[in-house]
Parts: sequence; structure tokens; C-alpha cells
Amino acid sequence: MHMKVAVCDDEPVYRLYLREILARESLVRNLEIEVTEYAGGEALLEAYTRDPLSMDIVLLDILMPGMDGMETAKALRKRGAGCVIVFLTSLEDFARQGYEVRAFRYILKEEADRALGPVLLEAAEEFGPEEYFSFTCDYCTHKVGIKDILYFESRKRLVILQTVKASFSFYQKLDILEEQLSDKGFLRCHRSFLVREKCVRSWKENALWLEDGTELPISRTYEKQVNRRLMLGKG
Repeated sequence: MHMKVAVCDDEPVYRLYLREILARESLVRNLEIEVTEYAGGEALLEAYTRDPLSMDIVLLDILMPGMDGMETAKALRKRGAGCVIVFLTSLEDFARQGYEVRAFRYILKEEADRALGPVLLEAAEEFGPEEYFSFTCDYCTHKVGIKDILYFESRKRLVILQTVKASFSFYQKLDILEEQLSDKGFLRCHRSFLVREKCVRSWKENALWLEDGTELPISRTYEKQVNRRLMLGKG
């Protein structure tokens, strides 16, 4: 699979370090990776404006002089960029902000050698064939794109499947759905809610908010798991 990866970091030595990791991972994981480098957000935005198809994945440093990584990510999204954004930084404090620009992952710089490979594989899945979730309702089988699902809500034996445009109901246990979708990017935040991670915009101790503004509760049982998964991702 061919992927165009843009590396944006103001430190030349670190850009070279990332290029070496990408070269290694391309061989180990059988990925064809085309790398471009940018020393700052302004240069990256200029390149994107010239050719919006030049970037599938952006490895973006947050702390840079001039336009920092968060400002760059916001500018990309305003321009309609659908590329996968992976933040690289030495500070964890920015992780929550990353969800506001639909960041795919957040990797600490010192963990790049270990974490970048798995993240590349997950990102590659974003460009693969669409996956569907199937369920039965009123004796009919329905299917919904995984990427269209916001969350599942359990109401006793009934499960409500909520998408951006519609909702569906069917009979199932949320525990079974959690197990079934364990490798599809869904996160249990409450005994009654199973949410798709990539839809989360922000969160705090007892609640999280989705991109459409929906607020879902976080129970004490799942608080640590939610914070760990959303803060550092699965990589």
C-alpha cells in the first residue's frame, strides 16, 4: 500500500530520525511510504494548498516557532484536509486539544521508535475498504458503515445505534457488542454506552463530548480506561 507521509518538525535531526523510522517500518510492515519534510507549519500549509492530495498522513510537532502544530492542524481542517494527523510532542498537556482537530493519535517524541509502526498500520486501515456493522431488526438484516457510527446506548435489552444522520434499535447485550467491536476503535465509557473513539472531541473526569456536540457520561468504573485510551491512544 502506498502512503504519502508529511513530517513537520523544526528540528532537522528529529526529522531525519523520523525518516529513518519510516524507512524501517516500510520494510518491516510491507508499506510503500513516500516522505516529504517541512520545517514549519507555514511551509506545510503552502505545500497542501498547492497539492491537497500530497498528504495522507501528517506527523506534526506541536511546539514549533511561528505557526505551531495545533494552529497548523486547525488550518488544515479549515481547508477541508481529510488527512490523518498524528501529533508528536514531548508534552502530554496538548492531548485533549488534539481531539478538537480530529487528531488520529498523539505520540510522545521519546516513544516514536516503538509507537510509530503500529500507528502507521492503523492509519493504513483508514484508506482501506469500508467496514460495516450488521444487525437484525424486525426480521430484516441491516448494515451500517463503521465510520458512520457515533455510539451505542443500552436501554435494558434494547440497544440504540446512533449515527450522524439516523438512529436504529435492535436487541443485543452491550457486553457482547463491546467484545465484537474490540478491534474496531470502540471504547466503553459507561455501562450503558459504547462510543467510537475517533468521534470524541474532548472529555473530562465524568463526561465526554462528540464532534456533533453530544455529551455522554463517563462512570467511575471506566474513568481510568477512558483517560488512558483517549490520552495516549492504543499505539
